[in-house]
Amino acid sequence: SASILRMDTIRKGPKRLPIPQKRIKTMALTLQLCPSPDLIGCYAQQDWDTTLVVITDVFRASATILSALYHGAIEVQPVATVEESLQHQNDPDYLVAAERNARRVEGATLGNDPEEYTRDRVEGKRVVLTTTNGTRALHLAQEAGAEHIAVGTFGNISCLSDHILRENFESVLVVAAGWKGQLAGEDCLFAGALLHHIEERNVDAKGINDALLMAEISFQKYKDDLLSFINRVEHYARLEQLGYLPTIAVCLEQDRYPILPLFDLERQTLLPL
Repeated sequence: SASILRMDTIRKGPKRLPIPQKRIKTMALTLQLCPSPDLIGCYAQQDWDTTLVVITDVFRASATILSALYHGAIEVQPVATVEESLQHQNDPDYLVAAERNARRVEGATLGNDPEEYTRDRVEGKRVVLTTTNGTRALHLAQEAGAEHIAVGTFGNISCLSDHILRENFESVLVVAAGWKGQLAGEDCLFAGALLHHIEERNVDAKGINDALLMAEISFQKYKDDLLSFINRVEHYARLEQLGYLPTIAVCLEQDRYPILPLFDLERQTLLPL
């Protein structure tokens, strides 16, 4: 059908210079996937001081956050409720971004579409953002005790992998934002992609849990044609119904936004590394 995306609509993103192998040491890293933020309490045994928590909401909050910071926003402040975001409506330094059920909230300047966040709209601004799943996952991770939180997706997978190696984290926990507490296939697929990316960098990934094992198997099967997997997931159908299919290709493009958002616990905001 004409509405089905083709794989050739997904650009590969800018070429990155390979990391010189002499800079990479063989290291062991525990990598796990939490398939829903509602399950993060099951990972409370983590040593949060040496664990990087990666929040991924492939469709679309992760790409939206990346796009905002990549195009010059000073920060992205994730908030839990629409009411909190709308409190900044009359502040000229802020842009209110709010989404519920994949639609922009009435009264918000921006929604949850990365292509809305152009440089002429966001440069020099502070974005206050609330989304159905992504910002919720970040807050739940913080409540669980996470001390190091990053936002990751296909659009910054190389930056994220580099950061993991450079900072020598002992473990990485990918928290899939999902959909209202339920598993989302695209988020889990990204976790499998991240594991693949890390292992390509001469890293011995260990402690892989069953959730990540299944995600890795899926990624290995579909890595050359991601859309053959993606066009079967539930959120694809939601976005298709709302006319957001072009955004899917944007969200799957590798290294489209070479920037890493890190959560500042003290300031309660996401800042670009």
